[in-house]
Amino acid sequence: MRFCANFYEKCDRCPDVEALRKRGFVLYRDRTIRSIAELLTALKQQAKPKQLIWFRGHSKRKWELVPSLARNLRHLKAENALIKRFMQDATPHIDVPPREEWEWMFLMQHHRASTRLLDWTESPLAALFFAVGNNQHSRIDGAVWCLDPVALNREASLNFQFELEVPAFGLDEVLASYLPSRVSKNPAELSPAAIVGPRNTPRMAAQLGTFTINHRLHKPIEAISKGKHVWRWIIPAAAKKNLLKELAHLGISALTLFPELDKVADLSKELLR
Repeated sequence: MRFCANFYEKCDRCPDVEALRKRGFVLYRDRTIRSIAELLTALKQQAKPKQLIWFRGHSKRKWELVPSLARNLRHLKAENALIKRFMQDATPHIDVPPREEWEWMFLMQHHRASTRLLDWTESPLAALFFAVGNNQHSRIDGAVWCLDPVALNREASLNFQFELEVPAFGLDEVLASYLPSRVSKNPAELSPAAIVGPRNTPRMAAQLGTFTINHRLHKPIEAISKGKHVWRWIIPAAAKKNLLKELAHLGISALTLFPELDKVADLSKELLR
């Protein structure tokens, strides 16, 4: 199976999720979610006892699971240059600069710089908010992706004595091969890995953030192996407004997921509308 250089642009060589499912790929058929109740039903029916599941919301259903840096393969060659530029210019604005390479990588991701990291959350409601909360895409179907991080890590040959353990940078040496400074020197092509990092900012803690990280293999995560580690809930455009209201009733809003003064200021402006 082959994919084009820019995974976000469909082409004849890039099968969609339904096509993958028909060929024996992908664990579950796409499921439509129009309410919180339907989300809970889907979760109960698809989650196994004690199974770890991570979630990621997309305001456009066609978006695939590819980190920002890998959405244009030409940009990957500039990764180390991007990191150096970020370190150079960010240091005056940081009270305690990171000491380790992986800390810089997480800081870059936190501030929306291009990296090989992809954000996930342990909260299905947080992911749902990201799928429905973008006004620019309110008339486009969205999606919530569900990931079994342990199953993904098996594809990368990352196994632990405790079945539900997920590796962490700074603690598990096996992840050193995924560091930007090592990737270019490692001729192997490792599969993406599910990882955790310190939730050392209010936003990370509020969003229950987790990550996947790419190595040299940049196929969409849903196309890795047979894709049975991931599945998708479709959010119809017509349901987004009501879902946003239901999330608000449950206390899920931009402010709870971005507990920062800039967001407080943005939300206060709504009083003037």
